[in-house]
Amino acid sequence: MTINKIIKGMYLFLVLLTTVLFLNIDQMNQSLVKAADLPVTNAPKGLNFDDYFIRGTFRGNSADTSSFKNGDTSIIQITPKQGSTIGGVWSNDAANNYFDLNNKQTLSMWMYFGNEKDPADGLAFVLQNSGYDSISKDGVLPAKGQTMGVWGLDNDYHNSDPKKLSSNAIQNSWALEFDTHINKVTKGAELFSNGRPTDSPTGVNNAFDSLVTTIVDNPSKSFSHIASNYPASPESYVRKKETMQIVSGLPDSVDVYWYQLIHNNLKTTYGPNSNYNFTLSNGLWHHLVINWTPPETGSTIGYLSYSLDDKIHTADVTAGNNAQPVSTSDIPIDTSYFYKNTTQQFAQNAGKVIWGFTGSTGEQYARNMVIFESIPSLVEGSTNTQVFDDSQGGKELSSTDKNVYNYDQLRFVYNVKRDSGAQDWTNIVATINLPKNVLYGNGVIKYSDGTSETIGSNELTTTQFKRTLKDLLKDKDPNSATITLNAIAYSSTPAEDTAIAATDVSFIGDDLIKYTQLQDFVIKTTPMLLEPDNLNLDIDDAQSIDATGKISYIGLSGGVINSNITVHYSLNGSSEKTTNLDSGTDGKMKITIPRTSLKDGDNSLTVYATDKDGNRSNYVTYNISKPTAAPILIDADEKMSFQNVKSNGRDQTILRQGSWKVNIIDNAVDTSNWSLNASAIQTPGSPVLDGDLVYVDSDGITRSILDGSIIEIAKKDTFPSNQIVNDSTYQVANSWNTNNGILLKTKSTTKSGTYQYTITWSLTDSIH
Repeated sequence: MTINKIIKGMYLFLVLLTTVLFLNIDQMNQSLVKAADLPVTNAPKGLNFDDYFIRGTFRGNSADTSSFKNGDTSIIQITPKQGSTIGGVWSNDAANNYFDLNNKQTLSMWMYFGNEKDPADGLAFVLQNSGYDSISKDGVLPAKGQTMGVWGLDNDYHNSDPKKLSSNAIQNSWALEFDTHINKVTKGAELFSNGRPTDSPTGVNNAFDSLVTTIVDNPSKSFSHIASNYPASPESYVRKKETMQIVSGLPDSVDVYWYQLIHNNLKTTYGPNSNYNFTLSNGLWHHLVINWTPPETGSTIGYLSYSLDDKIHTADVTAGNNAQPVSTSDIPIDTSYFYKNTTQQFAQNAGKVIWGFTGSTGEQYARNMVIFESIPSLVEGSTNTQVFDDSQGGKELSSTDKNVYNYDQLRFVYNVKRDSGAQDWTNIVATINLPKNVLYGNGVIKYSDGTSETIGSNELTTTQFKRTLKDLLKDKDPNSATITLNAIAYSSTPAEDTAIAATDVSFIGDDLIKYTQLQDFVIKTTPMLLEPDNLNLDIDDAQSIDATGKISYIGLSGGVINSNITVHYSLNGSSEKTTNLDSGTDGKMKITIPRTSLKDGDNSLTVYATDKDGNRSNYVTYNISKPTAAPILIDADEKMSFQNVKSNGRDQTILRQGSWKVNIIDNAVDTSNWSLNASAIQTPGSPVLDGDLVYVDSDGITRSILDGSIIEIAKKDTFPSNQIVNDSTYQVANSWNTNNGILLKTKSTTKSGTYQYTITWSLTDSIH
């Protein structure tokens, strides 16, 4: 780089650069609206699609994938509100919808189980590798009732072989059932209409849940449960046997059989340490999130976790608003079970299976529906949120450390990322519900491709911020975005704690919907109040700057005893220092920061106060701007002169008058390799001197610097170390002695007068 400095008599120039940043915030809420008998007009937001899911190709499939929509939300009905039906829908591999066993997956959806007093039978989430015609079978027909469309059929009381039963289940599968009905035959007599094996077997296919126990003695018929197992495995069923007399009093007898389903990972209650059975058929849309962790290399065991009712949505106007949170982590699934039967949709090396839902009804029934929010093989994404308190050293709030104070500077950060899948994540609308009791500044959205968008404070004046983001792309940036909002905590009742509730956030785009929350926090009571006079300060060219404010007590009309107050402060995160107030009762605070303590650009000064009684004020953070110094600059006096001499009829060398200042300020000490050149002209309007302006080096060699001559007068790598101050100021003029440096040569014919030259100092820096 080249830096030129022109000095007439000699001038100094500086370029100052300051940057000021602000920030802002917002949030989203889900509202309840009127519902109809069909849970459609009040359905939650979901994906809009035509062919991502297809109806199973088995006979009598009651599933409906096209008739139900709420705006642009597609709703799939698995079973209608009528008895003796069966339905199933499967992911459509032709539309890139499948379950990837080899990669992490997150599935999210809403499920509706009707609002019936005696419902049946619920829904099963199924992973299977047998094909699109898969369903529980009764010969060539689907098997309904307790099979839920996925388990084996137990309708033959002569069957002693569990393999026969499991062969009627969906093969190569694993299922997670959300069962709304209790099938609880416990003895042979319950299999027959009159309790005898000669009568009609009306009670068959009704014993799978007889191993399920509840926490109350007489659960209602609407009692529900969640469990999992491998439908096609004989080991998933327990055979029960009873020898029964054909005719009472006679020795003739017959062995009758029925089967119980082993309910792995059984859930019958909701909430931690709950004392209540939960009910799925209650008029609510229940939210379900499923997470898959693939097997490690060399293993076939992956792990599935789920969370139900992390949020709910009212569908039926007669329903309550009771969430029933249930979750299970790390259910082991042996993926080799997807390849047990030779009829397979995908080869094992493909690493994928079909996923979907089945359901059935018997004499009892309920409408069962599903809304999908994510299809990870299409687009998989992740979100997270963070709250930072910059007034407390930038600490990140957590569930165990969520206290802030009035006037604390807060930063709300919302991250969204496209992780995997076959498609870009497009048309993403970010909706952020804004925390209350906060004064908002501006904000910014930064993308992974280096671009950014500003958020104006006028966008943060309501309860919600909404913005359509750039598409997050599959094969290039941007694939992520970070929304940052700056704010100041403010409670109008600072004498008491103010709890700020967690706020909802959504990122709704094509093929993926993600929900998250910004955590709650508490604005703690602060009996002492520190009010700043001006939070934004600029030192400009001053040698120090004062951060001022006033300390008072909330609800106290009298003055403050200054001598009882200690002010604590930290500059740019450095060790805390303290100072006291001037004597008196005005509570006025002043912290003086010297220029030498500031870094170039923005500086952060965090201040709070305490008193002798242990009270503590809120935090206040001042922003102090200091002009950014150029990496290398020339510092020379504006005017410099030579000694006055008398003409004596001879050539003369005229020496410098007094101390000249020609310094190089090197703020890039580790990387610079500069050289300083000089050239000069006779200043226009000045008399013409019969002589020359010269530079004499340390070896006594004299060279003119006039009329286009550019002479090197100093170099960093050869500069005398005794003329370097603070490792950055190179005193060029001080390195000259009396007979070298810039001198003036006059001839014998020189006339008396006042002469003026303009010297241009040229600083050149090369890569070191």
